[in-house]
Amino acid sequence: MNINLKRNLFGLLISGLCLNSAMAEDSAISKMSNLDLCVNYSTLESDVLRESYFKELDLRGQLSHKDYERIPKKQVGTTSTMCGMYMALGKPLAEQSRQIRPMTFKSVHVYPDMYYVSQSGMIVEVYERKEGEMPPSLVVEKPTVEPPPVLYQAPK
Repeated sequence: MNINLKRNLFGLLISGLCLNSAMAEDSAISKMSNLDLCVNYSTLESDVLRESYFKELDLRGQLSHKDYERIPKKQVGTTSTMCGMYMALGKPLAEQSRQIRPMTFKSVHVYPDMYYVSQSGMIVEVYERKEGEMPPSLVVEKPTVEPPPVLYQAPK
């Protein structure tokens, strides 16, 4: 066999193996849940993997336009998605959720220096975590309401 033919066959074999492993990786990513992709993104060290996770989450509609700017800077703010928060900061220390209306959930996510409040997957409030201060409440206190006015009737 010709040496050039051997080189070409070897090159084809190697490129085929690389392509096969890349396709298997993409297949594994496409089978992962949204939450797993979002949380695992913060621990990835390979730029290639980060890019494929990011593309998959973008295809699934899990990111807001602000997430594109904030995730590389590891920042979170209002109008970020919950997925973007997980991607930028990783898993929180604690979370607590409450259903406030049908199909509407409100959650408080506790990080070492901040509290993030999300509602239906979007960050709606951001609070600095200070010693001696309570975290934001999931239960909104109802204000006291004055009774309705009653017509005064003079005694007869």
